[in-house]
Amino acid sequence: MKTSRLLFVGAFGALLSLALSIAYLRLGFAQIDGRFLPDDTYYTLSIARNLFEGRGLSTDGIIQTSGLQPLIVLFELPLFLLFSDPKTLVLGAVVVSAGFGALTAALAGMLAARESSTLWPGLVTAALVAVSPGLSGNALNGLETSLAAALLLWVLWLVQGTDGQGSFARAAVIGGVAGAALLARIDSVLFLLPAGLLGLSRLGVLRTAVVALVAAVVVLPWVLYCLRFGAPVPESGAAVRQIVEFHHTIEKLGPMMGLNRIGIALDTLLSDRVLGIGAVIVLGSLLAGLAQLWRARAMNLAGVLALSGLLYLGFYLFYLPAFWFFDRYLNPVLLFSTILLVLTFAAHAEGRAGRVVAALALGGVLIAISASTHLRVLSAPMMLRTDRGYTRQVEGILDQLPANAVLAAMQSGALGWWAGSAPYAEKHIRVINLDGVVNRAAKEAIGAHRLGDYLAQIEATHFADWPTNVLMLNTYLGAAPKARLGDKVFSGHLGESFDLYAVVPGA
Repeated sequence: MKTSRLLFVGAFGALLSLALSIAYLRLGFAQIDGRFLPDDTYYTLSIARNLFEGRGLSTDGIIQTSGLQPLIVLFELPLFLLFSDPKTLVLGAVVVSAGFGALTAALAGMLAARESSTLWPGLVTAALVAVSPGLSGNALNGLETSLAAALLLWVLWLVQGTDGQGSFARAAVIGGVAGAALLARIDSVLFLLPAGLLGLSRLGVLRTAVVALVAAVVVLPWVLYCLRFGAPVPESGAAVRQIVEFHHTIEKLGPMMGLNRIGIALDTLLSDRVLGIGAVIVLGSLLAGLAQLWRARAMNLAGVLALSGLLYLGFYLFYLPAFWFFDRYLNPVLLFSTILLVLTFAAHAEGRAGRVVAALALGGVLIAISASTHLRVLSAPMMLRTDRGYTRQVEGILDQLPANAVLAAMQSGALGWWAGSAPYAEKHIRVINLDGVVNRAAKEAIGAHRLGDYLAQIEATHFADWPTNVLMLNTYLGAAPKARLGDKVFSGHLGESFDLYAVVPGA
């Protein structure tokens, strides 16, 4: 297919994605925060701010951490040269992720068009990726989700476009992008392993070795940094597993809960309301990709997408079932299945005008379902998610705290960001993470059931969090703790909200 036609597909997907992002951004900060921003967005921004100000990779400016995806932090650093207002900086991070979301839609459409050698599959793929509630929502979360997705598709684009063995220079470029994908999200390895098999057939053994070597060189400095914290990967993963164990023990969660949460996450391919249709389409697309792989008897693009999607599902169902993150963790599955779906349509419609019309009509229906979700949401801008709106949660907490307070929290991202921003920065409140995601000492205290002693060690004066995390703290205080929760000082007014407690000496 001509380059001009591929660029047309890419521009269509990028512009459609950007137009949708702009429509949401026009609603303003409160709506973006209340719909799309998890607490991790504020962790990442706090780390970027501290790095910019010379305090290293830290959320509080003192405790160093490897609990981050480093590439998105680097992309956020220039924001601090341009802006100082904290809300503008948050929206700037959202604009960055929206830009990578647009690139993802462009690359997805271009991949489908080049693979099918036909224009319409590329346009339908680009449109579906751009308007999918799950994919577009992750493009607006101010995190690395869309960055990682764009880099994965870039790797696939480069490998797909390699005829024969390609050049060593091209192999080096692929390796650089693959390394960047790992720096964007460490779980990118779940895609790069199947992609490596395709690379072997397209590049040959020597050039594939160059890819692996360059990727390793790119990632090596980060691995060496992480080793300072006890593992070659970010410390946040082990902390999340620890949190998962707590929830499974306390809430007695079984395998069916994980499957149910996966189904809800996959349904957002088409709608933010549970339909069941989205999950069926996603799983059906992955199976169709496996069927194409079986028929080809050799690794192909469909095989890479299908195997990668299943690896992501298996990893997060069986190894890290943190279901509250599934909407982000399973973003690649939504992306890969969308491309596979349209390529399956194209394969069945090839050379048959009637089937092409039917495939276009079905694609149009799916796009219309997703678009109707956005129309409904944009026409009712005050309907916010109950598990978002962290800024609304923490403002009341910070208003209650005295100057020089030491505030501990499991969900400490937004608390730390706003404590270090106007108008609260002048109160010199220090916020310390307590669930261990960005604080190795806290993780170890949880593992030893000595959180009460750690509270005393950091001289915490207050604790604030969701009621569930209050339970987690009390579970891991330990016997005869040196500090414990005292009276509730402040109770949020947003339903299940952050509550503020005083920390007092233990018994």
